[in-house]
Amino acid sequence: MDAVIFAEDALAPGDRLWRDAVEHLARKLGRVTPLDPATVSDDRCVALPQLEAWAGDDASSWRLELARFYEEHIPVYVRPDPALNGAVRQMAATGVRIAAWSPGPAEVGAIVSHFLGLSRRFELERVEASHAGPVNLIAELGLEHQAALVVSASPHVIAEAKHAGAATAAALWTGGSRDDLLAVLPSYLAETPHELPTLVAG
Repeated sequence: MDAVIFAEDALAPGDRLWRDAVEHLARKLGRVTPLDPATVSDDRCVALPQLEAWAGDDASSWRLELARFYEEHIPVYVRPDPALNGAVRQMAATGVRIAAWSPGPAEVGAIVSHFLGLSRRFELERVEASHAGPVNLIAELGLEHQAALVVSASPHVIAEAKHAGAATAAALWTGGSRDDLLAVLPSYLAETPHELPTLVAG
C-alpha cells in the first residue's frame, strides 16, 4: 500500500462527543429555532444537512458553537492512543503516505487530530460531508484507489471505499460494531492499530 486514509472515527471514539455537542446546540440556540436532538442523526454525513436545514438564517452561528463545544470539552471524551500514534509513526517511517478525512463541519475538522497529536503526521487532512470522502482524498493524493487502505469504523465509509476498489480496514478499537462492519465485507477486520503496519506491508 502506498497510502493509508484514516477516517476520523478510526482516530478516536467520537459518538458521545457528537451527541452531546448536538444537545448543546439545542440548549444554546434552540430558543431561536427549536431543535430536538433526537431528530439529528449520529452519522455526521447525514446530520450536517439536517442541521443546515434546521439553522437557516436564524441559527447561522451553529458551526462556530459546535466547534467551541469540541474545543472546550474534547479532553473529557477523547484520549490520545499510544498504539495508534505508534502505528502511524511506523507506517510513515517506511514511506507510506498518511492522510485523514473528517465529515466536518470544517470548523470541527482538525480539532480531533490536533488534540490527539496526529495532525503533523498527516500529509493531507480534508473535510467532506460524504461517505465517499476518503475515496476522494485518495484521488487528491494522485493515487489509484487500489494503492490505498481506508481505515474506518463506519460501515458506510467502508462500503464506499470497497466499491471504489480501495482496500479497507474496519477499525474496532474505537467502538465500531463488529456485526455491522462484517456485513459490508471489509478487506481486513482490525482489532487494534498495531495490526495496521503489517496490513499495509502485506
